[in-house]
Amino acid sequence: MTLHQAIEKLLQQQGRPMTAREIADELNQQKWYVKGDKSEIQGSQIFARVNRHHELYDIDRSISPFQIKLLDRQLETKSKHLKTSFEPISNLDTTVLILGTLPGDKSLELGEYYGHSRNRFWKIISTITNNDLPLTYSKKKELLIKSKIGVWDIVHKANRKGSLDNAIMGEVPNDLDDFIERHKKLKVIGFNGIKSQALFDKYFERKSGIKYITLPSTSPANIGINFDNICKVWRQILIHN
Repeated sequence: MTLHQAIEKLLQQQGRPMTAREIADELNQQKWYVKGDKSEIQGSQIFARVNRHHELYDIDRSISPFQIKLLDRQLETKSKHLKTSFEPISNLDTTVLILGTLPGDKSLELGEYYGHSRNRFWKIISTITNNDLPLTYSKKKELLIKSKIGVWDIVHKANRKGSLDNAIMGEVPNDLDDFIERHKKLKVIGFNGIKSQALFDKYFERKSGIKYITLPSTSPANIGINFDNICKVWRQILIHN
């Protein structure tokens, strides 16, 4: 669980505004999120994270100490089109992170990244890393870890009818700041399609020391580039790997 998810879970559970210190104390006790260096979460860390994401949290500055609450749209759980992303595939040796937008309906049904049979992601990864295409999802994940490639999505949850990126509405982003902070060896972030890049730049700042590459989407809807050419572009993610 990321820090964003832990803060969100706690505020939903408590059902009331909380101070940064209260949130930190409770999260240190619950252990839903543990820092990479195992040190305690500080109130200043909570406030700094919340203060950077006005699209997620509302801060009442009229009283001291400030009170933090979720924006109303984060409390929406009844939409039949509410979709939630998966946990990332990565480890502390990950040097490349591929970011999609939000898993499509077939992926959500299977519980697998890029689960649609016509999505070219896994074939591309196996080709550019000079490996056979894995036949099972567990082997596909092993290939990513062996290749030091991580996979996640920009969007933590959103309303979306169907699987198209342009249908994403009311999105809440994943805690990518925390991911980058915890993965010290990360050198490259690849955006799987233009929408992924646009959403990243909407919610996050690009950091020095990381190369950002916008890649052709592997979606079945992207039929404008052949396989050889898409692999040629995707090989850029391995330059620093």
